[in-house]
Amino acid sequence: MTGTQLAIIIAVVLVLGIVIFPLINRAQFRRLPPEQQVRIIMKQAKKLIYFKNVSKGTTGKLYYVKNKRKILIFDWVLEDGKMVVYDEKPFERWDYPEEREPLNEDELRQLMEELKKYNKKNPVKLVFKNI
Repeated sequence: MTGTQLAIIIAVVLVLGIVIFPLINRAQFRRLPPEQQVRIIMKQAKKLIYFKNVSKGTTGKLYYVKNKRKILIFDWVLEDGKMVVYDEKPFERWDYPEEREPLNEDELRQLMEELKKYNKKNPVKLVFKNI
C-alpha cells in the first residue's frame, strides 16, 4: 500500500468519525421518544449539574439535570436571538422522575444561580416571558 492510499484511508476515517457519525447520532437522538431522551441525558451527565440543549431549528428543549436523577425541561422558541420560554410556571415541579415532586426553596435558588451561569457562558440567552 502506498503512502497516498494510506493518507486517503486515514482522511476518510477521520471525516466519518468527526463529521458524519456525530450528525447521524444527533438526528437519531431527536427522533427518540422523550422518555428515552431523558434516560440518555441522565447517563451523559458528568457533573452534579448538567445542561443539555436539544435544538430543532427555531424550537427546542433545554434539559437541566440535577444529581443525575432529577430533570427539568424548558421548551423554548428562538426569538430575536434568544431562547424564549413561554411556560406559565416553569419552576413549579420536576419533569422527571414521574412523581413530579415540587421544587423546594434550595433547589429553586440553586437552579436560578445555575441558569445565570448558563446564560453567561452561552451566546444565545435563555429568557422567561411569563414570569
